[in-house]
Amino acid sequence: MNKIFIISIFFALIFSSCATKNTTLEKIEDTEPTVTTDDVITDEDTPDYNEEPVEDVEEYISEEQAEYLRSIDAIEDAEIVSFDEFADDKAAILKIIEEMSQVMQKFDFEKWKTYIEPASIEYFSNPANLRKTQKKLPDKTLHIKGLRDYFKYVFIPARQISSVDEIRYISKTNVKAVQVRKEEGKIIVYYYFVKINGKWYVQLPPE
Repeated sequence: MNKIFIISIFFALIFSSCATKNTTLEKIEDTEPTVTTDDVITDEDTPDYNEEPVEDVEEYISEEQAEYLRSIDAIEDAEIVSFDEFADDKAAILKIIEEMSQVMQKFDFEKWKTYIEPASIEYFSNPANLRKTQKKLPDKTLHIKGLRDYFKYVFIPARQISSVDEIRYISKTNVKAVQVRKEEGKIIVYYYFVKINGKWYVQLPPE
């Protein structure tokens, strides 16, 4: 009789414990986290790491500014040329080239000399230097006896059909006048200029 009573109490405790666990689990399962729209990450919020790279900065500046940057690329920061100085220098140099074009058409030797720096005139007035120049001419029948012959046989043929687009600074007072051939990716140098006492002169490259 006592055994039956004890066993009955034991099973009653077990069933009571199971019922309590089930009730707790049901409460846990019925409780779901609250999710708001602010917590949801959509495709629009996800960073796109495959975006195209930023285009070259030259596409965001004017053509004049891009040309200016190309022109001063070779000079040191200490000799930096402002955009206004660049614009003034280019205008002055192109004006000289245009005037010299007329001079070459007229074979005006005396006028031509006024555009040439004194050091270049002195150098090519030296017979020894003229002989060096003559040896480099493709036509070996030509004889360069003086500066006038240099003007006629060397200077004019090399520049008669030239077309200058831009300038390139070597330094603040030395500039190359060039034609830019973008399709070929190169430039052709037609003139060298030197600034003396605030004025630009043509500099004849020595042999």
